[in-house]
Amino acid sequence: MIRILTVLILLSSVLMGACSLLPFAPGTELMVQEVPPPQVMLFRADQSNLENGASTTLRWEVTGAERIVIDGGVGSVEASGNVQIKPSGLSAYNLTATNAGGTVVSSVIINVKPFIKVASTAVTASSSSSPSPSPDALIVLPKLNDNEEYVFYGDAVMVGADEHYIILRNNPSARNPTWEQLKAFLQSDTTDKWSYVPGKFTCGDFAERLHNNAEDAGIRAGIVAVELQAPGDEVIVNHSLNMFETTDRGLVYIDDTSSSQGFYADKIVNVSVGGEYAPVSIFPQPGQMQTWPSMGRVLAFDIRQW
Repeated sequence: MIRILTVLILLSSVLMGACSLLPFAPGTELMVQEVPPPQVMLFRADQSNLENGASTTLRWEVTGAERIVIDGGVGSVEASGNVQIKPSGLSAYNLTATNAGGTVVSSVIINVKPFIKVASTAVTASSSSSPSPSPDALIVLPKLNDNEEYVFYGDAVMVGADEHYIILRNNPSARNPTWEQLKAFLQSDTTDKWSYVPGKFTCGDFAERLHNNAEDAGIRAGIVAVELQAPGDEVIVNHSLNMFETTDRGLVYIDDTSSSQGFYADKIVNVSVGGEYAPVSIFPQPGQMQTWPSMGRVLAFDIRQW
């Protein structure tokens, strides 16, 4: 009797072991719960259109993230918070939130007007060769040479990305070119070979360099600043470019701001209030688009200065 019981126990153990090796019946697989990606509940700036030298506050709130990083010098952050920023020029701040379920990116664009306020007696000799711009104090500008001039906008003066004063160098002998003469100059000019570097060299710097190079070459040039409504956004973007009065084609607007893609960046653009700012390459290269994406709708001309 004991021997029979032992055999039954052993047989029972073998059968149980065999059952554990059988596959699950259809529809009985173990369910693996997916982790939902993070959610960005809030990411905005208190102000998205700043005067030069002004600050604003970034605010954010994220749920379900294991790691949150904001670029532009902010770094890793907690799930919610705020930080004061002082961008120099048009800047995009990207919030990247990640977890096992994926990555979510949200962006905030902030525009900085390329002007600083100056004293009413703006062009006055000053002992300071490079005064520090301040939104709360009037600035006395250093005296320039006879063939140089600042770019004024009301009671403000235009500055570059690194906050140096934009200075136009004029040639009294410069003349209006033909369209072919202008194209020949643009093709040989090296302004568009410079890299676009936020905070160091942006659209105003390109426009200043192209103007001065053209005047040095005997071609009369002007500088233009426009306000654009960014596509799909409430941000107002200040952009700079150049103008030339050709003898056979009339007034043309040239945007020489490089995309840092190794292409010729000389572009012609139709600038009219209410129209789209969509530059067209003058010397398109293989693999380069002919018409560039619109930067937005033209709201106004801020500056037109020869």
